[in-house]
Amino acid sequence: MRRRALLASPMVLAAAPCRAAARGTIELVTADHRPYAIAQGPEPGLVLTLAAELFRMLGLRVVFRFMPWPEAELRAESVPGLAIAPIARTPAREARFLWAVVLFDDPNGFATLDLPPPNTLDEARRLPRIAVIEGSLHEAYLREHGFANLVALPGYAAALGAMRARLVSTWFCETPSLRAYLGHFAQLGRPIFSNPIWLALNRETPDIPLADLREAFVALEADGSLDHMLRPFLGPVA
Repeated sequence: MRRRALLASPMVLAAAPCRAAARGTIELVTADHRPYAIAQGPEPGLVLTLAAELFRMLGLRVVFRFMPWPEAELRAESVPGLAIAPIARTPAREARFLWAVVLFDDPNGFATLDLPPPNTLDEARRLPRIAVIEGSLHEAYLREHGFANLVALPGYAAALGAMRARLVSTWFCETPSLRAYLGHFAQLGRPIFSNPIWLALNRETPDIPLADLREAFVALEADGSLDHMLRPFLGPVA
C-alpha cells in the first residue's frame, strides 16, 4: 500500500488564547527538544510529525504551542481539550491525563566520539566519566545501578560541550538525541533499555475518542507510514 502524504501543515503558536475546543483544530503543548519537537526550522520533529498526522486522520489540524516543559504539562492538565507529547507515563502522572497512544519505544544507550561505545553497563563501568543530564531518568537509572563515575550536566548543550572537549568518555541518553546532537561523529552502543513515548490528552476531551486515535495509529503501521517517519531516528520499526 502506498504511504500516505505526511503532515498537513500544522501551525506553530507562540502565544494566543486556547481554541482547542473549537474543533477543526487541536492545540498540542510541548517543549523544544530536538529531534522530538523542534520550535524553529522547517521540520517540527519526529513526535510532532507523527502526532499531527494522527490528528489529521481524525479531521483535525494541530496547533503547536512551545513552552518550558513544566508549564506545558500544567497547561495540558488544566485546559480541557488539549494534547501533550512527547510524554512518559509515570505513576505521578497516571491520573492527570488520558493516555491516548504509545507513539514508539524510545531506545536509550551510550555514545562516544572516539572509543568504541559501551554496549552493556559492565562495559560502561570501566570508563572514567559518563555524561548524563542532571535530574534525568538516565542519571537516576545509572545511580540505581551503582554508578559513581557520572558527570551530571545542566542540559544537552553542556553535555555536547563536555563530549567535544573530551571531558567525559561517553554520554548516556536517549538514542535519537545522541544522533541529533553528536551528528555523524556519534558512535552508538546497543540500547540499554527502552521506554514508551506517549501522546496524551487532557482528561476532559470527550470529542476525541481514544479508540479513533488508536485506530489511526494502526493504519499508519499498516501502510508503512510509521516506519517511514521513525526509521531515520530509530531504525526499522518492528
